[in-house]
Formats: sequence, C-alpha cells, structure tokens
Amino acid sequence: MKLLVKTSLYYLIFGIPVLLIAAVVGYFMLATAVKGNNHDLLKLRKKQIEKQLNKNDSTAFQSNIFYDEVIITPTTISGKTKNIYSDTLMVDPEDGDTDLKAMLTTIIKTKHGNYLVKIWLSTVDNDELVSTILTWLAIILVLIFIVFFYINWYVSRTLWKPFYRIVEVLNSFRSSDKEKPELQNSSITEFKELNNSVNGMMEKMMSDFNNQKQFTENASHEMQTPLAIIKNKIELLIQSENLSKAESEIISSVDNAADKLSRLNKSLLLLSKIENRQFNQEDNISLNEIIEESLIQFEDLIAEKNITVKKNIRESVTLRINPDLCMVLVNNLLQNAIRHNIQNGVIEINLNEKEFSISNSGLPLAVERNKIFERFQKNPASVESTGLGLSIAKEIAEASRLSLKYHFESEKHFFIISLI
Repeated sequence: MKLLVKTSLYYLIFGIPVLLIAAVVGYFMLATAVKGNNHDLLKLRKKQIEKQLNKNDSTAFQSNIFYDEVIITPTTISGKTKNIYSDTLMVDPEDGDTDLKAMLTTIIKTKHGNYLVKIWLSTVDNDELVSTILTWLAIILVLIFIVFFYINWYVSRTLWKPFYRIVEVLNSFRSSDKEKPELQNSSITEFKELNNSVNGMMEKMMSDFNNQKQFTENASHEMQTPLAIIKNKIELLIQSENLSKAESEIISSVDNAADKLSRLNKSLLLLSKIENRQFNQEDNISLNEIIEESLIQFEDLIAEKNITVKKNIRESVTLRINPDLCMVLVNNLLQNAIRHNIQNGVIEINLNEKEFSISNSGLPLAVERNKIFERFQKNPASVESTGLGLSIAKEIAEASRLSLKYHFESEKHFFIISLI
C-alpha cells in the first residue's frame, strides 16, 4: 500500500470518530441554543401581551398581533406566577400539516383581572435537526477527505520527492557501476541525513566490489599458474617409460584432481562474476541454435551412454540475454542431464515461446530437493562433478530475469525455465 493511501486511511480512521463526537456535542449545543432562544422569544411575547392586558387594549388582540399564536383566557386562578415551557404538536390551519411548537403557559395578573395565557411559536423538530447535522457532517467529511487527499498528494509530489529519488537510485544501483549516482538535494534535515547515509553505503559497496573483484581475479590468475605447471609436470611424468602400473595410477589420479581443481577455480570465478553482474551486455539470442550447438558439443558423451535425445524445439525462439551466459546455462543443464542419466537413458528437450525444459531419466535425488541449486550439493557417486553446475545455472537465470525450477516425476528429472 502506498504512503499516500495509507496516510489518507489513517486520517479517515481517526477523523470519523472525532467528527461523530463533534456531531453529538454539536447537536446538544444547537438543541440547547434553540431551546434557549425559544424561551427568550416566548418571554418577550409574554411581556408584550402583559403590557397590552394592563392597558386593556382589546383592539390589539382583535388584530392578532401574534398571528394566532396566543390564547388568552380569563381565569380566577391566583397565587404565585410560574412559567411552564413545553413542546407540543399543532395542526397548521393553512396546509393541514402537524408542526412542532414551543409553548409557554403562564398566568398574567393585571388590575383588570387574571388571565391564563398560552403562547407558542414554531421550532425545529429534533428529527429535522439530526438529519440536518448528519447531512452537513457527511458533506464536511467528504470535504475533509478531499482536502487531506490533496494535501497528501501535494506533500508526496514535493516534500517526499527526494525520498522517491533515493528509492529510484537504490533500485537501479549496482555495486559494479563505475560512477555513483547523484541524489536530489533537500532542505529537510531527515532527508539530508538519509542522503548522507545512502551515499556512504553506495561508496562502501562500490569499494568492496572493486576489492573483491580484484582479489577474485588475482586469486584465479595466481591459481591457474601453478595448476598449469602441475599439469605440465604430470604430462612429462606420464611420458616416462620407467613408471610402474601403481605409479601410473597415482599420477593419473593427481592429473584428475588437478583438472577438477582447475574446473572448480573457473566455476567459482564465473559465479563471482555473475553475482557481481559483470555480464552486462545482452543481445537477442536464438535459443534453438544454442541448444543445437550444445548437443553437438556433448554428442560423444551422449553416445558413450547410448542416450536417446528427443527434441521438440520450435524454431525462431529468441531470448534477450548475454550470449556467453546463455551458452553456459544450456551447457550446464545438458551436461547435468547426461551426467546423472542412466545407461540407455532418455533426454527430452522442449522449447517454445513460453518455456525451455530439459528432462532426463535417472535415479531419485541423493540430496534434498530444496537444496539442489545450492553450491557443492552433488551426488556422492559422481566424482567428476564440482557441485557448482546447477548453482551457476540458477545464478544465470536470476541475473537474466528468468525462473529456473526443478521437479522429479515418473522417474524423470525436470528442469524448466520460464521465458515469460
């Protein structure tokens, strides 16, 4: 959920209860104010009526000075005068509707006699008052939401602009970049501190990457030199005529170990380069051509195990990927399918616009299924394997924005790459 949406939700969550409380308080305050105003008006009319009664001005009453909103009845009741306020429903003679009236019932004493006086006037119905308050509350709530949303949008577009620039830079930043990307300057203290922290982090990552890259390359180069010397010395020893059978076997074992160490060194170096995204150049590669080249490369190994290769390859399937990495990916998967196959086994290769898959017959895994792409996970019976082939394939797939998955079904191992 975006920050703008979440902030607006918080405003609504905390704002609605506040508005409801304000509506209840406002209702009682308004009702009290209306009631007090009605009492004041009724008192004022009482004084006017009392003045007319003291003057015994019957003409004023005949002209309906209060528009038929008063009833004056002579009475013999005496004693202390008390104002009685009440609300009553009365029928409007003009339209026949029943309206709520505020009424004052009192006794007015004059020198001409005592009078029972009932005075009323129109007032606001509680239901109408509640309806009006709720209507205005809904309008205010909508207006507040619109205002808050605009404020949040404005803040997001202006004040948070440096933050979004930092997110954009971090999403595209690679430690292998030659130059450090520029961040947007800000007058806000928190963003200044964040910029300083991000700049320091990127400088440290670029420095560590360069140091690691230099170390890996130097270590690989330094290891290749003694390995080459060892290989040369072994070849010279093999050519010697005075070797016994036991000595020949020992030398052959050393030669195999040197070959494996050389392959291991190259694989680790390749893994390091892939992880550091040093293969940046990408082209549109014909995947079916890469597969055919790889099959030609391993045709001797395939023939040695008498493996049947079944192909269902659609032509003109292209993939945007680094050419060298694509060849390594296909080679590693095909080599794995050959190495872990059985004698007289089967390899099936399927390729279309959606996926590329290689399956091979073979025994169940000797390692846990969820660890098959981890480094140095291999079948103990496969002495030639370095345990890095599938790890390299997985790294290449991730670096090329592809998904490589494995499953075992019907005594077959399936490696599937989604191309979309």
